[in-house]
Amino acid sequence: MTVPTESRVVTCYSAFDKFFPTTGLLDYTEGIYGGDPATPYERAKQNQFDYLLDEIRCGPGVRVLEVGCGNGTLLQQIRKRGGIGVGITITPDQVRVCQEQGLDARLMDFFDLDPSLYGTFDAIVANGPIEHFVQPLQASRGQADAIYAQMFANLHRLLDPRSPIARVVNTTVHFARSPRPADLLKPLFAWRPGSDNFHYTLLARSFGGFYPVDGQLERCAGSHFELVKAVDGTRDYYYTSEEWLRRIRRALRSATGLRVAGRSLPLLLRQPVQLLTMVTCMLITQSWNWQFRSDSPPARLWRQTWSRVAAG
Repeated sequence: MTVPTESRVVTCYSAFDKFFPTTGLLDYTEGIYGGDPATPYERAKQNQFDYLLDEIRCGPGVRVLEVGCGNGTLLQQIRKRGGIGVGITITPDQVRVCQEQGLDARLMDFFDLDPSLYGTFDAIVANGPIEHFVQPLQASRGQADAIYAQMFANLHRLLDPRSPIARVVNTTVHFARSPRPADLLKPLFAWRPGSDNFHYTLLARSFGGFYPVDGQLERCAGSHFELVKAVDGTRDYYYTSEEWLRRIRRALRSATGLRVAGRSLPLLLRQPVQLLTMVTCMLITQSWNWQFRSDSPPARLWRQTWSRVAAG
């Protein structure tokens, strides 16, 4: 099926790429803390990179596609291991940043792939993009399963069937308490501040996306992939999100905040509603952090490893 690119996602990452580097954050991946919140974020993030690349057995000559490559930090890690990395993203600025580092990054939508890529990879990493693949409107129309089924069909086509690896690893936020998709299409003031629907509406309008629920990806993988490993990384995302919030606040209290405001002004003039919604979501209501904070959080982060099924 045809899955249109969501402009809200492009705007979101364009804004992030103007702000986050000023806080020392060049990518938006959670760390792996091993249960110790005192672990420095940079160390925890390296743990995450190592985990992802170990799961796909990345080493010299291994051909890896990164879906949603961001600013190229994981592509750099692939290169350090001697792997051959290709990244795709829907954000033009990210392509430019990657290419300036000599990385192979291409402006390409995952649902509108160049067929020349089919069958050319040993492994695929999708570190965060899947939560943007379905939008509330599509979910309200019952299209989510079909989109995820198409996702797995595309992943299957991209992997070389002769490869001894033929694996995919993803990290994806899932709903633990799933809202009705149609509810997130209603005005924000329809919901009590602090309620699940209030926070989820802000998140959808800030970043673009409607998460899968537990078990949905396994069901939609069909005959294409077998789930071989699943690790709950929710607590790691909680520690990471709190660190991001600390860094954002520190930056805004310094002269950095003025530089960020200047860099963001053109984007703010083009997309004022979404950018102001993002600021509200991240700093005022703290909806991003809310979804991971409690002992029974409304969202859950899963790290999943899949093996390609030959007869898919």
